[in-house]
Amino acid sequence: MTSSPFDNSDAPFDPGSMPTSSLSITKAVWYRRPWFLATVGIILVVAVSVITDLPHPISKAEDASQQNGVIKQINGDSAPCIYALTESFSFYRQELAHTLSSSNLATVKNYLLEDQTICSFASGPISDMTNIQVSDTTPGKKIDAALASVVKWLTFDGVATILDIRNYFAATPFHMNTADLIHNENLLQSDRAAVMSNVQSASTLLGVTLTPITLPNLPRLPGT
Repeated sequence: MTSSPFDNSDAPFDPGSMPTSSLSITKAVWYRRPWFLATVGIILVVAVSVITDLPHPISKAEDASQQNGVIKQINGDSAPCIYALTESFSFYRQELAHTLSSSNLATVKNYLLEDQTICSFASGPISDMTNIQVSDTTPGKKIDAALASVVKWLTFDGVATILDIRNYFAATPFHMNTADLIHNENLLQSDRAAVMSNVQSASTLLGVTLTPITLPNLPRLPGT
C-alpha cells in the first residue's frame, strides 16, 4: 500500500509539538501551597502572641501610679478589719475602766465574735486582698512584701489579739492572758513596721512618695 504524503504514523514523535497542557499537570509553586501558607499563618499568630506577652519597660511615673493603685485597694480591703480591731480594743478598755455596763456584756461578746470573723479569711474584703495582683517591678516587689505583711497583721496578729479579748470576756471571773496579749501586740507593732519600711523602700526606688498604707499604730492596752 502506497503511503499517503499526509500519513504521519511513521513520523518521529516530537514532544515539542504537543500542547503544554497535555505534557504535564500544572503544579503550585511550593511557597504558594495551602499547607505552607497555613504554617506561616500559625507562626505569625504565635509570634505576635509571644511579643505581646513580653514585659514592656514602664516609666517610674507609670510604676508609681500602679503601686498607688495597689495601695488604694489594700487600704480599702483592710478598713473593715481595722475598725473591728479598734472596736475590740475599745471594749476591753471600757471594761477595765468600769464604763461598760453589765447589760451590754452579751452584745459585746457578739460584737467581738463578729470582729474576729471580719479579720479572718472568711471575710470578703480579706479574701479580695489576697487576690490583689502587684506588678513585678523592683518597687512592686516591695509593695508585694508590704501586702503580705498587711495580710499577716490583719488575719494573724489582729485575730489573735481579738481572741485574747474574747477569752477575757468569756472567763468567769474576767481574766486576761497578759503574756499572750503582749506577744500579739508586739507582732502588731513589728508587722506594721515591716509594712511601713517596704512602702518607704518602694518610694525611694521610684523617687516619689507613695500613698501610705493606713495601718494604725494601736496604743498598748492597759496592763501590757
